[in-house]
Amino acid sequence: MEQDLDKLLNWFPGEYDNHQQVYKEAVDSFPIEKRHRQTHHIFFPVELNFIEGREIYAQQSQHYDLNNIYRQRIYAFQIDSIEQAIRLTIYTPKEPKKLKDAHLNPMLFEGLTIDDFFLKPGCDVYWKRNGEQFEGYLKENACSYFSKRFNTEVFLNETLILRKDALLLDDTAVDSSGNLVFGVNDKGPTINLKEIPYIE
Repeated sequence: MEQDLDKLLNWFPGEYDNHQQVYKEAVDSFPIEKRHRQTHHIFFPVELNFIEGREIYAQQSQHYDLNNIYRQRIYAFQIDSIEQAIRLTIYTPKEPKKLKDAHLNPMLFEGLTIDDFFLKPGCDVYWKRNGEQFEGYLKENACSYFSKRFNTEVFLNETLILRKDALLLDDTAVDSSGNLVFGVNDKGPTINLKEIPYIE
């Protein structure tokens, strides 16, 4: 399991983009509602001694605008012997703007403490190696929160595939009745190809 953790953390860091998928859907005249939005993902390894495990800073943007950031997180990876998997625990910064582009300026992490982050219970992602890829998942309906935007409790479900050259994300959010709130639904996964590796 330690070898799997080492390999996962060797593959994960880098910059990913689904431009090729977005471009192909446009060229092939996919219906607008079936197209994926463009997303760019930055995963940068960091060391934060107040968080257990091995950490990666995540910064994700959209619509071909690196300043249009929709998610910033610290991902902490460690082995979960009960689940027989690698557990990814998600730490959300309380003031994400202060960490903008922290992969370019790691000094922004200095002085932070655990009190600068909050956790969403049940939102851990579990990873298991399957051949030459890692497969990740959220436990079904375990991750939920109240969305002010949609004015409802939403339940997140997600499956992921990490290869050396790509990260595939397939996520949905439903309300308490099972109605889709947002997500890829029947579009299929977002296919994010690695453009810049941070670790070889």
